[in-house]
Amino acid sequence: MEQVKASLIGRLRSLPFNWEIAIYALLILIALVMHLWALDARAISWDEFENIWWGGGWSLYTGHGYHHTPVTHGPFQAYSTALAFFLFGDSDFTARLPHAIFGAALVALPFFLRRYLSRWGSLAVVILLTFSPTLLYFSRFAREDIYVLFWTLLLVICMWRYFEERKARYLYIGAAALGLSFCTKEVSYFTVVLFAIFLLIVAAGELITGIRRRFDLKGLSPPAEWLILMGTLSLPLFAAGIELIPGVELPGGFHWAKALTVVLLFAISAAIGLRWSPRRWLISALIFYGIFTLLYTTFFTNTAGFASGIWGSLDYWITQAGRETQPLYYYLILMPTYEFLPLLFAFVGAIYYTVKGNLFSRFLIYWVVLSLIAYSLYGEKMPQISLYIILPAILLGGKFIAGLFQAFDWGGARAWAIRGLTVLALLLLFPFTVHVAWQANYQKGDEPPQMLVYAGISSDVLGIMARIEELAEETGEGNELAITVDTSGGALSFYWPWAWYLRDYKNVEWADLSTIEHPPAGSVLLLKAHNEPDARPYLGKYGEGQNFRQLLWFPEEYRDFDLGWWWGYFLHRETLSPYLTSGTEGIAYFPPGAP
Repeated sequence: MEQVKASLIGRLRSLPFNWEIAIYALLILIALVMHLWALDARAISWDEFENIWWGGGWSLYTGHGYHHTPVTHGPFQAYSTALAFFLFGDSDFTARLPHAIFGAALVALPFFLRRYLSRWGSLAVVILLTFSPTLLYFSRFAREDIYVLFWTLLLVICMWRYFEERKARYLYIGAAALGLSFCTKEVSYFTVVLFAIFLLIVAAGELITGIRRRFDLKGLSPPAEWLILMGTLSLPLFAAGIELIPGVELPGGFHWAKALTVVLLFAISAAIGLRWSPRRWLISALIFYGIFTLLYTTFFTNTAGFASGIWGSLDYWITQAGRETQPLYYYLILMPTYEFLPLLFAFVGAIYYTVKGNLFSRFLIYWVVLSLIAYSLYGEKMPQISLYIILPAILLGGKFIAGLFQAFDWGGARAWAIRGLTVLALLLLFPFTVHVAWQANYQKGDEPPQMLVYAGISSDVLGIMARIEELAEETGEGNELAITVDTSGGALSFYWPWAWYLRDYKNVEWADLSTIEHPPAGSVLLLKAHNEPDARPYLGKYGEGQNFRQLLWFPEEYRDFDLGWWWGYFLHRETLSPYLTSGTEGIAYFPPGAP
């Protein structure tokens, strides 16, 4: 045993120390710490509550099962949240834990693109991902977008590795990544369309030739094969798209036309895939639809979930496509506010690589530009959607930064001048990026307002919750403490997010207090501020109320675009007005003398 141990130690000592791997390991460790640090310091936001409470994670954890509904997107988040609760208990921290882990894991993925980004380009991308204010924020946020970003980058890695090596394992991992992406969020439809158009441009000639030769799909290039794989796997999921055809209106629920469309698209996909490569396509399809079926049917306990996923997801979001809340230029304001460093280098790099780039660099340019156009023109514009534009921009910007340090093929004073300007730009912009990331992610108060906050919850809520917990402990009532919560206002009621924070309290009265007629039953009362005048005669048993804000919206002063306003906000994060509260101000009442 001692000889084996000595031999193993000797071999380990003989291994050369790899500085590159050490740097990656250090950056991933830094990313993990940044993602987990003070993860529960901020209140659960409106969207987070909806995803945790209505999205299925809490239902699965408490033994009530899961039934897919498109409004809360795919099932993957429900399983990840329930698993975190099962392993570590339910809390604000664990609700966000899976997202934080995926965010840190995303930082590691560019390692597998070193052949295309270059060694130093990959490291530059890892650094940009680690300190990206937007990516860090939404990696510490219980929403499914960071999962999709991970699956998308994994899909890109498999795609380009397959282009070079043509090994089947990249098809199978890619099929899994694509299936998991569709099980996470409907933005996957955009991803497939964007990638398919690029691959079609690259491989159009040989595909047309193959079709002319009686659908001879043998001997195709890797891009053409990848297009066939991705297109045939995802085609049946586009079945609900027939409702975009003028005059086609199908009723809700089961309908023969829906079933026929899905079956027909399955048949077309199988015919093409099997003609291309029976073995590879069958294994890929089993992986893709195995994942899809298991997750959407809640492991065969809800068979209707398959139809809900394959038709209902796209069907629902087609009806929502017309929702518009932001100006067309929204992302052009939002992204430079936070991602100025990678965007600067991506912009200059796009100009350079358009002229002198290879297929990969031009793919990145295409990905950035088409994503910006697609997400600006279609769908509701929200801060988290900018992630799908920022990711390829960071890849492009990091690749170009490395190219500038290597000075491409330039020599002499010109090369050193380029390096000097690059270092100067990084010295100016990187510390400010770190500052912006810290401010957006770790500052606990509600000021300054952050454009990344969309339907946020005020830090006042955590202060009120701390008082409730202190009172429960002081009185000895614990989770039997009686609490009344005002539910007037419909979707803007205090049910969001107080149902989450009061989940362990057994004596909670949820009451519409817009028409109050008797004293509330609770020892603690959370009242809508605009109901206070009518409720005043019934508040005698309480001490002085404590005002609090609940739902926060960024003051949209950018709608009348003013470059001076944007520059002021960029430098100082100052707005002309504080967060908007949309009539969700409240007053918390406690017994006289309560802590």
